[in-house]
Amino acid sequence: MAQPTLPDRVTMPLLSLVTREAVDEDYIHAAARRAAAGDGTEPSPRTGLRGAAVATAVFGLLIALAAVQTARNADVQEASRGALIDRIDERKAEVSSLRERVDALQEQVASLRSADARVRGQQADATVELRALELSTGYVDVAGPGLRITVSDNPDQSPDGRVRATDLRRLVNGLWRAGAEAIAINGRRLTALSAIAQSNIAIQVNRGPLSPPYVVSAIGDTGLGARLDATTTGVQFQSLAEQFGFVVDRQNEPELQLTSAPDNLRRLRYVEQAAGPPNTQEDVP
Repeated sequence: MAQPTLPDRVTMPLLSLVTREAVDEDYIHAAARRAAAGDGTEPSPRTGLRGAAVATAVFGLLIALAAVQTARNADVQEASRGALIDRIDERKAEVSSLRERVDALQEQVASLRSADARVRGQQADATVELRALELSTGYVDVAGPGLRITVSDNPDQSPDGRVRATDLRRLVNGLWRAGAEAIAINGRRLTALSAIAQSNIAIQVNRGPLSPPYVVSAIGDTGLGARLDATTTGVQFQSLAEQFGFVVDRQNEPELQLTSAPDNLRRLRYVEQAAGPPNTQEDVP
C-alpha cells in the first residue's frame, strides 16, 4: 500500500515556503493587473524576482525586529527579576530585624513585669508597716476589740496606796510588749512623744493632769490579756498592785474606739536612740 504524499506546507522549510508563496502571490497580483489593463504580455522574470527579494527582505526585517524586541524584553524581565529578588532579600532582612526587636522587647516586658511585681510586694509591705506605725504612734483614729484596765488608788487612801506614774508606765509597757496596736489613758492617745510623768501627787499624760481612776484602753486581739500576764513589766505591775492594794478591773471589750493624738504630738521632728534601757524610775517632783 502506497504512503500518501504530504503537502508542501508540511515538508518544506518555513523560510522557503514563505518566500515561494510571496513570489507566487506577486505573480498572481501582477497577472491580475495586466488582465484588468488588457495587456497580454508575459511578466518579466526580473520584476518577479525583485518583488520576491523585497518580500524576503521585509520578512527578514520583521524577524530581526522581533528578535531584537524579544532580547530587550528578556533583558527587562531579567532586570525586573533581579530587582524583585533584591527587594525580597531586603524584606527578609527587615523581618529578621523586627523579629529580633520583638524578642528584645518581650524580654524587656518580662523584666518590667517582674520588677513591677516586686515593687508591688514592697509597696504592700510598706503599707502594712505604715498602717501599724500610724496605729502605734497615734496618727489615726482606730477602733476594734481590746482590753480595758481600770486602776484605782487603795481605798484606805494611804500615801503608799496611790497609783504612781511608774506603775502606769509598767502597765503600758507590758501592753505594748503583749502586742497592743493602740493605747490611751483616760482617752489620751499615747504616741512616740507621749510622756507619763509624775507631778507632785498628780499623774500627767501628754502634759495634762489626770484624775483617778485611770482607765487604760488597749486595742488588740482576745489573747492580749494573757500575753500581758506573761511579760516582765506586766508581772511587775500585778505584783505592785497586790503589794500596795491598787484596785484593778480588767474587761475584754468587743469594740473600743480611740481618737488620734493631738497635732502637736504628731509632728516628729527628730529621734535619738537611747543609750540604755527605758527609764521606769519614779519621777522627782
